[in-house]
Amino acid sequence: MKALVTLLPDPISEMVHLIWNELERDFNFRSVLVTPYPHFTYCVVEDFTEGLYEKIEATITNVDSFTVRTEYLGVFSGESPVVYIGIARIPELSHFHDTLWRRFFGPERDIHDLYGIAHWIPHITLIFGRDLNRENFCPAMERFVFRDFHREFEVNNLAILSGSLESVIEVEKIFYFPGNQHP
Repeated sequence: MKALVTLLPDPISEMVHLIWNELERDFNFRSVLVTPYPHFTYCVVEDFTEGLYEKIEATITNVDSFTVRTEYLGVFSGESPVVYIGIARIPELSHFHDTLWRRFFGPERDIHDLYGIAHWIPHITLIFGRDLNRENFCPAMERFVFRDFHREFEVNNLAILSGSLESVIEVEKIFYFPGNQHP
């Protein structure tokens, strides 16, 4: 699996790391730590996607960085709930996601995919998977429900995270938008 993501800049990344550390310390939540890079995901592609780097470079060629805002604490419900910080889907972010999606997938996949244009909800995962259950959901949510998650940050990169949720995820490569300074 390869996830196409934006890695979060330091102020937001540090906030997310503090939350993850708090959840690990106080609730023994560790699932999210398999991907130790605070990010939000645009889509997931196959490990052997032909021309992956070239498609990414072609997609970001004319993209300027833009500012987004985190807005709320949310939950994807179901058998394996996910607690997340939602990111406002501003026009620049939607346009970038749509362009990226069209570069890799056709309209037939859009209808069925949670990362598809019609269904994508940009978010920063705080808790997911094996950690969350009926007994600890309310105490964990109570911890965060009254916190202010409104923050602005610059989107200036597209990165590839590769690996498996069963083992470890690594940053394969970071592509910075043209004209952006980066470390």
